[in-house]
Amino acid sequence: MSLSSGLAWSYGGLMAMRKDVREFIRKLEAVGLTVEPTPGHYHVYRDGKPLRKANGMPFTLPFSPDTTRWRKTAVNDLRKLGIDV
Repeated sequence: MSLSSGLAWSYGGLMAMRKDVREFIRKLEAVGLTVEPTPGHYHVYRDGKPLRKANGMPFTLPFSPDTTRWRKTAVNDLRKLGIDV
């Protein structure tokens, strides 16, 4: 495997992850939440106010994740808030 093919694979994987985030954002918007991009993360709002996790931290999504772990964590945090996605 050449270096260039490895870079193409990782770039393709990165684009797939970013697509997953965009699909997840569409699901959040379908349940009435608002998502706004900021450098590095997407911030999630409910009724114009930042959505906060059970521990008080603002709910964010990664702009360009390197693993799929973010999705499981996000779904669990949303379920704790009574939001089913």
